[in-house]
This record gives sequence, structure tokens and C-alpha cells, in this order.
Amino acid sequence: MKGLQEIYLKGFSFEKYKSIASEDELEKLEELYKNSFISENLIEKIKKIKVKTPVLASVETWCPYARIFLTTIRKINEVNEIFDLSLITYGRGLHDLAGYLHIEEDDFVVPTAVFFDKEFNNLRVFNGFPEKYHKEDTLDTIDATRNYLKGKNIDDIVEDVLKIFE
Repeated sequence: MKGLQEIYLKGFSFEKYKSIASEDELEKLEELYKNSFISENLIEKIKKIKVKTPVLASVETWCPYARIFLTTIRKINEVNEIFDLSLITYGRGLHDLAGYLHIEEDDFVVPTAVFFDKEFNNLRVFNGFPEKYHKEDTLDTIDATRNYLKGKNIDDIVEDVLKIFE
């Protein structure tokens, strides 16, 4: 066992993530879950996927960006369990994951997630928020950021992570 697969296998579950969250963090997570919805056209795409994909994500319970990412993965898996999620903390991510992904310390954020094929080849990296947001000024206003963190742009995350199946 070596590299990213070893880090993945030593990660923890979403249930463990919830067990270490504070009551306030859990309330925020559940509120986000209740108010986030995937569009019907994306639900149909998710239903057609026949592959289960390992995902290693560096997250923290206090991070609102991690909460929206995890909520999205949770919602996708409720439609079709296509992601096998393993979580690590920001510290482990920075120490163990950033080097493999060639992400500089100043650019490593939570969530940073790696989607793998069955041989643990890196298929895609999700770094903080959808790729198109890195290219655009999508979150350049307070309202845009608030809407994103409230789950109103969940489809953007779904579209981003589903690119591994194209």
C-alpha cells in the first residue's frame, strides 16, 4: 500500500465527521442539507452512472465550504451511491495530500478532494469550490458567497464532480 491509496484507507467516515462536529456545526450542516436540492436533469445523469468512485477529501467541521461540498456528495449518493468517501483533516491534507497534488501550502484549502479510479489514479481534484469559480469572479460579492454557502449553487458542484464520468 502506498501514496494516495494509503491516505485514503486511513481516512474517516462522514459519520465520524458528524461525531466530532459541535452542536452548532451539526445544526448548520442539517440546515444546509434541508435547503439544498439537485436539479432533475442532474439527478437523471447521476442515476445513469454505473461506477463507484473513491473520493479522498480534506475537510474540517468548522468550514462552511466543506459543509456544502459534503452535503453535495451526500445528496448525490442518496440518488445513486457512486462515491465512496474517505475524509481527512486539513492538517493531514496539508501534510500528506498537498504534495501529491502539487498544491502549494498557501493554495491548499478545505475542502480539497481527489476523485480516483479503481486503481487510485487521480481523475479530478476539487479545490475549495467548482473549477469554473476559479476562472470567473463567481463568488466576488457577499451575496454570491452567501448563496453558495446556503446550497443555492449545489448544481455547480454536482456538474463539477460529475466531469469525472464524461
